[in-house]
Amino acid sequence: MEKTQILELVSIGAAIACNCEMCFKFHYDKARKLGVTDEDILSAVDTSLMVKNAPAESIKGLAYKYLKKTEPNSSSSTKPCCG
Repeated sequence: MEKTQILELVSIGAAIACNCEMCFKFHYDKARKLGVTDEDILSAVDTSLMVKNAPAESIKGLAYKYLKKTEPNSSSSTKPCCG
């Protein structure tokens, strides 16, 4: 994979992390023009969502722990990636 393709995948991840639809669309289009596959773009999206959602999952677990409650089953398909 070329450096420019990798930079676009990183940019897609950053766009997802900061909820910037305009940035996502721009970098998606640029990545596709550079020949980046849907599979690689989806991997970048999924990874960025895991990173983005990790703090929310962590604080939710802490709140339930302090409330001495068990967490309800989550229907979310994303899981924290970092621990």
